[in-house]
Amino acid sequence: MEARKPRLLTGDRPTGPLHLGHLVGTLQRRVQLQDSHDCFIIVADLHSLTTRSQRDQVARLPQHVRDVVLDLLSVGIDPERTTIYLQSGVPAVYDIAILLQMLTPVSRLSGMQSIHDMARTAGLADADVPLGLLGYPVLQAADILMCNAELVPVGADNETHVKLAREIAEHFNDAYGRVFAVPTATVPDNPALPGVGTVAGGAERKMSKSAGNAIWLKDPPDEVARKVRTLPGPAPGESADSPLFSFARAFIRDAGELDVLRDAYDRGAIGFAAVHDRIIHHLERLLAPIRERRAAFAEDRGRVEEILVDGTITARKVAYDTLAKVRDAMGLEALWSGLVQATQARAEDRKKPFYHQKG
Repeated sequence: MEARKPRLLTGDRPTGPLHLGHLVGTLQRRVQLQDSHDCFIIVADLHSLTTRSQRDQVARLPQHVRDVVLDLLSVGIDPERTTIYLQSGVPAVYDIAILLQMLTPVSRLSGMQSIHDMARTAGLADADVPLGLLGYPVLQAADILMCNAELVPVGADNETHVKLAREIAEHFNDAYGRVFAVPTATVPDNPALPGVGTVAGGAERKMSKSAGNAIWLKDPPDEVARKVRTLPGPAPGESADSPLFSFARAFIRDAGELDVLRDAYDRGAIGFAAVHDRIIHHLERLLAPIRERRAAFAEDRGRVEEILVDGTITARKVAYDTLAKVRDAMGLEALWSGLVQATQARAEDRKKPFYHQKG
């Protein structure tokens, strides 16, 4: 009998396609973990609504969802080994989140720096933060706990959210009996990839969708090259912490080649254009098969949708099972069952048919 694999949950907000920062930060690790873990990847469309709830933004969700799934498949996420699902297609998670909110003080949420950072990025003053954004970490906890994830790969900015999920799981288990696995976060140890200089100060900031300084996984070769060439060249002898050589370290995996390149640059033997060329060469070797896989999935009509529907059906079953256990542990199922039984008994006494469900 095959041993049970530990369960993992991670995911992405569908606010646009994925980029190189996602690739080196989480996606490559997800591909590796498919062999050792029962993987769930959430396409978190409800999370995107916390800061993008305007009609025009919501109208773009279907394309963003498709882009994210295509990007996941293109880097090697295997739907036979990983459950990819749409968050809003799992209604039971709403019920779980509401019940978990009862265990979470508002002060605990309002003190989380990540909420203020997300609000600032979205251009929201503290007084204008919607309830959905304030409660976002609890919904994220519900996502994690509904599938009993033991491992949660996240970026450093979401590590505190997994800590909250741990606290909620421990609180619930202590109060009502063990229902939830207590999750552990894992954060990548490699530094965040800098953005490219397509906007003012782009290369001085972390690559992100919102900053407009990303190289998308679906970018064609000439666009990748153009963006790489916007990385500024540091002064000779000051290459160590520069965006240019951060890129070089991320994509030139041969340490010997990297050392030779950096030494030649610091001595002034080559200029930054030569470093750009080597980065572009290695990036193309990495991205060419990714583009090829993406195109194949995109051309297979209905395949992306089929994968997402199949994964969501699997996630729904898991979520409803967890919700039933939560309701049973809290006594809510017994409360409802008691009412039903009393009503059935009264119907029997009056010799009238009992209709179990009225709505």
